[in-house]
Amino acid sequence: MSGSFDRTIEAIEWANEIGLPVQINTTFSRNNVEDFDNIAALMETKQIALWSVFFLVPMGRGKIADLLSAEEFEELFAKLYKLSLRARFHIKTTEAQHYRRYVLQQQVAARRNASANDPHVSVKVLDTIGRAPRGLNDGKGFAFVSHTGEVFPSGFLPFAAGNVRSESLSRIYRESPIFQQLRDDSQLGGKCGACEFRHICGGSRARAYAMTGDPLAEEPCCAYVPQNCTAHDVPPPQWGRPAGLHVL
Repeated sequence: MSGSFDRTIEAIEWANEIGLPVQINTTFSRNNVEDFDNIAALMETKQIALWSVFFLVPMGRGKIADLLSAEEFEELFAKLYKLSLRARFHIKTTEAQHYRRYVLQQQVAARRNASANDPHVSVKVLDTIGRAPRGLNDGKGFAFVSHTGEVFPSGFLPFAAGNVRSESLSRIYRESPIFQQLRDDSQLGGKCGACEFRHICGGSRARAYAMTGDPLAEEPCCAYVPQNCTAHDVPPPQWGRPAGLHVL
């Protein structure tokens, strides 16, 4: 609606006045990726605790045509990481699990550069993922409960694993087939299954499902090629839907 953006900015300022912590969520897609620098600059002018950056999953109103390429994901990762080193607020990504891989790569590079310049100097690299070292993913440290009580691995992965009206959330999370499969990174397909970062990343299971019909397929928007593996060696993604899973 016309004026909604200005109204939102006012609400942020009101929250600041009474000391209420503010989190801003932004979804990047083909429609607004060119405005990233302006949006990031706006974030730095506001008193916020967290900027939650969502990466599009093509479901619902989200269109495949609006999805960023793997290379564009990497470009955005670079900008987010650079911002995280100076920003007064925390930055969290959603459905961009491979940002964790990017951060670790940058940390390793920083340590190596520091050692090369002076091997006797110990440099502390900012740990932007220390709060969840093993990484959250759809069904892995995370569950979504709908307004009717149905439990899903995430709000973007429409596999119903049970209902809290008839069984406990903890039991659904621990014992349902889809949750167990999603937590077992040995079942990941394509280059995700061969990747040395699969334990802390694992790729977006929701985006894999949206693009291939298989929630265990490789992350469609990752440019990284695992070590000792060329693009030619990467096994093709498995198309189709795993048997025994109930999808809405």
